[in-house]
Amino acid sequence: MAGAEESKENKVLMDTEVRALPGSLGTLPMFNSNSPEVVRTSGVLLSLLPKEGKRYPDAHLDYPLKGRFRIFTHHINNNPKHDRVLYLGLIAYNPEDNDATVRILNAASYVSQPDAPFIKLPAISNNNDGTVYAGPGDRITNDFLRGEHQTGWPSKITVPAKGYAVIYALPLQVRGIVPQSNGRSTLLELTSSRKIYLAEVADFVKTENCRSVEPPSLERFVEIAETHTVSDERDKTPSVPGAKGPLVYGRVAGVQIGCKWTGTATDGEKNITRLTIPEIGKSIAFPLCSLERGTFGTGQVQSAPLVARYADTAYAAHGNYAVEYRLQFPLYNSSKSKVKVSVSLDTPLKTENPKENLTYFEPPAKNTFFRGTVLAQYLSDKGENAKDYIHLVQTRGTKSRELFNIVIKPKGRRTIRISLFYPPDATPPQVLTFSSSSSSEP
Repeated sequence: MAGAEESKENKVLMDTEVRALPGSLGTLPMFNSNSPEVVRTSGVLLSLLPKEGKRYPDAHLDYPLKGRFRIFTHHINNNPKHDRVLYLGLIAYNPEDNDATVRILNAASYVSQPDAPFIKLPAISNNNDGTVYAGPGDRITNDFLRGEHQTGWPSKITVPAKGYAVIYALPLQVRGIVPQSNGRSTLLELTSSRKIYLAEVADFVKTENCRSVEPPSLERFVEIAETHTVSDERDKTPSVPGAKGPLVYGRVAGVQIGCKWTGTATDGEKNITRLTIPEIGKSIAFPLCSLERGTFGTGQVQSAPLVARYADTAYAAHGNYAVEYRLQFPLYNSSKSKVKVSVSLDTPLKTENPKENLTYFEPPAKNTFFRGTVLAQYLSDKGENAKDYIHLVQTRGTKSRELFNIVIKPKGRRTIRISLFYPPDATPPQVLTFSSSSSSEP
């Protein structure tokens, strides 16, 4: 039986034209380690190392990286043994005859406690100073959106020929935390001068007399990578693409191709470089992070494809965690009167049926579906260049307040830019909505 939030009485249908999001994900690869989400044992989390010579060949995906790429990882420690600290270690192997140089172009890594606790926040907040966030996924994407580089990271790391090097060794502990659970989210952008293989491993280290411990050595991380299998406990096995019945997306452990979506929305006609705003009283919307069975009738699946994955993990990067969106909307008012355009980011009910249009709850449900910061850049009605960082918290079925309003003159144009890194603890899809109404200005 459906719960209260599923009742027909509190569903609100909004007449909105939904269009596919313009642009594409590009080809920048991302090492994506999110399975198992909860780490129970020491072992391999995601290894791209060659299979040859490993005790458990199936724990390695044999996929090298070179040039620029990104790394996203998120894992949770809720081990009840207080005397053990979970260390997450990312190591790199250089198979070539000359040293490789890995440069860290940007980096952010936070734990839930104490760096970014899940505090209650308003539905919409000004975040121009960057201090509004809840949860480590919210905070790492907040940093990257601003181009802020977390202190304490080396600028470059040398990976010796035919050898290994540590990229990071990050602790995740639960001692003194109530409830006994802590998560860490990490986002990096790197570039390597030569082909390298990456592996993230987990190691539970016993503490002495409740004191902090030194991180595991490079040799220990390499030992785990070469002699251990994948860490337990495994997440739900995903549905095979195209299968009927209930859909299990699964968590990601692999290499995705594409982690930066760029696009400019236009009317779609040849040589047209503008986006005509909707008629007064109407709206158009563009999906964000649309996925299988959740495209709002557009048929557009934005989930990044995986070129390497474990057999029991997701077939695509459903949710596009930590994916960057840079979108441009060259708005045009074709009418003979001024029109007020309101821009919002909303969380309607996921659907594949275009006839359902966009459905919201009134009041919205309780479970949080989006928690993150959006950057809006536009020319204000006063002729000033606005650059607003806006933090949003939305539950399933939320029709949000507008991010901002602008008034466009008859036959006038106004370009706006919307940017975000999709926050890892969100639940897709969302839509970016443009609504027109009469302007009260003379």
